[in-house]
Parts: sequence; structure tokens; C-alpha cells
Amino acid sequence: MIDALFSLAGKTALVTGGGTGIGFAIAAALHGAGASVVLAGRREAPLQDASARLGSRAAPVRADLADRASLARVAEDSGRPFGAPDIVVHAAGLNARKPAAEIGDSDWDAQIETMLSAPFFLSRHLVPAMAAKGWGKIVTIASQQSSRAFPDSIPYGAAKGGIAQMTRAMAEAWSR
Repeated sequence: MIDALFSLAGKTALVTGGGTGIGFAIAAALHGAGASVVLAGRREAPLQDASARLGSRAAPVRADLADRASLARVAEDSGRPFGAPDIVVHAAGLNARKPAAEIGDSDWDAQIETMLSAPFFLSRHLVPAMAAKGWGKIVTIASQQSSRAFPDSIPYGAAKGGIAQMTRAMAEAWSR
């Protein structure tokens, strides 16, 4: 009975940052629950390795999530192997860990685009298919830095604080 209650058989999950770390652990758990899993990230080798480790119900999609113009393609490509995602987990992240005076424009932009902008814009591309099915889940990964400052992490903390509020706002906008 427990397996039936928590089964994701027949569902497709897209996990950003799915090639390594927390993203891979989440992808493995979803896969273990029966979902087919699409792993999205920047680095081809970890994506290929992670996909091979999971097996036939896993596929990689190489994408730079900080490139907002590519997110429509990511949404489209993620639906090719197993159908449009029913679940998206926004686990991609990076932290430049620099003192405030050393944070460059590219440090700021990469972190905000990857951890705040991409979850919104990629979700916006995926929500219509979820709505048409009448079922979908959007999971975002926040941090202790969503509500507490840490040294040398201003852009990371700003993105994680933003994702906490944005998640509430997306739920209000897109849930029943």
C-alpha cells in the first residue's frame, strides 16, 4: 500500500542540476519512486554519468540555465525522451563565495539567473502542459540563506531569499 501511495510510475521529472550533488540525489529518489527522470545541467560528462547510473528511465539535457534565451529549448528538449515533465525540481545552484567588494557583474548575474530567474522562466514554459494534464509539481530548493546571511555569499543569499518568496507567489498564481 505504501508503494502505491508514493509511486511516481508513469510520471516524468525534470531535475536541474541533476548531474551532481543534491540534484542527483533528488533525481535518484524520484527515479526510485518510479518516475522517468530528465537531468539538466551545464556539464555534459556528469550528466552522462548520472544518466547511465540511473538507467533506461533517465536522460540528460545539456543546458546553461543562466542563459534565459535557452529555457524554452530546455523545456522542449526535456519532454522528448519521456513526455512533458509532470514534475520539475529546481536544484541547480552555484556560489561564488567572494567578499562584497570582489563580486563582479558576471558573479551576480550567473547566480541570480541560475537560482532565481531560471526557476521562474523554465516553470512558466512547463506549466501549460502540467495544467492541461491537471497535475504537476514544481519544487524549488532554498537554503538557510533564504532567511539568514552568511559571509561572502551576497548573490547566493539574494537568490535563495528570492526563491523562497517566489515559490509562494508561483503557488498562488499556478495552483488551484
